[in-house]
Amino acid sequence: MTSVTLAQVAKRAGVSTATVSMVLRNRGRISHETRQRVLHILDEMGYVYNQTAANLRNRTSNQVGLLLHDITNPFYGEMTAGLSHEMERHDLLLFLANSEESGERQQKFVDSLMRNNACGMLLCAARETSPLFFEALKRRNIPTIIVVRPFDDVDFDFVGTDNFLGTQLATQHLLRLGHRHIAFIGGSLGSTSRAQRIGGYTSKLLENNIQPESEWIVTSQASQSEGSRVSEALFRRFPQITAAVCYQDIVALGVMQTLRKAGRTPGKDFALVGFDDITEASLVQPALTTISVAAKEIGRKAGELLYSRIQGNDEPPKRIILPPALVIRESCGDRLR
Repeated sequence: MTSVTLAQVAKRAGVSTATVSMVLRNRGRISHETRQRVLHILDEMGYVYNQTAANLRNRTSNQVGLLLHDITNPFYGEMTAGLSHEMERHDLLLFLANSEESGERQQKFVDSLMRNNACGMLLCAARETSPLFFEALKRRNIPTIIVVRPFDDVDFDFVGTDNFLGTQLATQHLLRLGHRHIAFIGGSLGSTSRAQRIGGYTSKLLENNIQPESEWIVTSQASQSEGSRVSEALFRRFPQITAAVCYQDIVALGVMQTLRKAGRTPGKDFALVGFDDITEASLVQPALTTISVAAKEIGRKAGELLYSRIQGNDEPPKRIILPPALVIRESCGDRLR
């Protein structure tokens, strides 16, 4: 089938090819009547816009890449939703990839974006990412925003939350309820975010003359099954624990399973606080007290900042930290029993 050309559409609409091009890209100062006439003829003639050819001509595209290390985590689903809505506002197309903590997969995705002339990228980098990766990325001059997972000495914009303050709020809430035997469950060794959250947790214990117990601080992968597994072993060894701050809501949901199997009820004889405020946190019974870090807003802010960079904003790198908030629900009860 013969392809319809821009020139054919322009001739039939009685306008220039430049006007048709501006209508296709939703740019320029064109009257509503002219725009509607061109759109009608485009549709009538079955014109298909060749984005690939446009990318080659302009040496850029409307494509934006989002690279995450774990797309199964509900937090990132909500963050991606916020980002996607912001990208749509600017007619940008979002592509998602999952590194699964693999530096090799991460590099392949970046290389693919560059080959396709992507106009920007958002990155929650794999944990063991080398400084050389960031140095090479900087030389490639693609607007890049680092999201959620902070990296030291990296010269890029960053959008995330205050992990330290978040767990301070969580721990302080448990202390006010009268708990003194408080565990910390979740996160991976070597994680900067986990170190920050443990810092908030231990600082509040020390402020209240409570010595943190290193054996009550345990790692866990980001899943309910892992949260259940590690907490079961922890509570078996240390039955005196009456409360826990969890690295993520998804881990806290697994801890709830362990408590139920042991005949204990969050909000009655155990207090539990999560982190992230994913949708499921308000739906479980009892509803989970958690730290809200506004996942959708992180995505929206990151998208807003990326778009400004794509448009030529060359100010020094920004660090946008959204303040966390304690969301009190039923999983902590109202007092120690």
